[in-house]
Amino acid sequence: MIFTLVLALAFAVVAVIFALANPMMVAVSFFGYSVEGSLALFILLAVGVGIVIGVLVMLPGTVKRSLALSSQRKKLKGLEKKLDEHKAKVTELEEKEKANKPVVEDELPDDPMLKL
Repeated sequence: MIFTLVLALAFAVVAVIFALANPMMVAVSFFGYSVEGSLALFILLAVGVGIVIGVLVMLPGTVKRSLALSSQRKKLKGLEKKLDEHKAKVTELEEKEKANKPVVEDELPDDPMLKL
């Protein structure tokens, strides 16, 4: 993303330098209309239109990714909530088990050699 931004900025700088180096007047015909103006103006206008078209082309994919990411975040929050509930149940069950299990101080380990 940063590389694309730097590349776009470099292209814009080169376009501005080129436009300012060519200040002559030109006539442009487009769909039967003829307009006279500075070559720099037409170049900057073309770059601006190109940027707008690029943004419009990228917009649907960006919106789709944003919606998918939002959906995944909601799903993650729901799963984290369920995990917390399960952890609470496990803790509760462990506490019940400790409360129900009698504690014997002289209990021997489960070693078969010691039971002889």
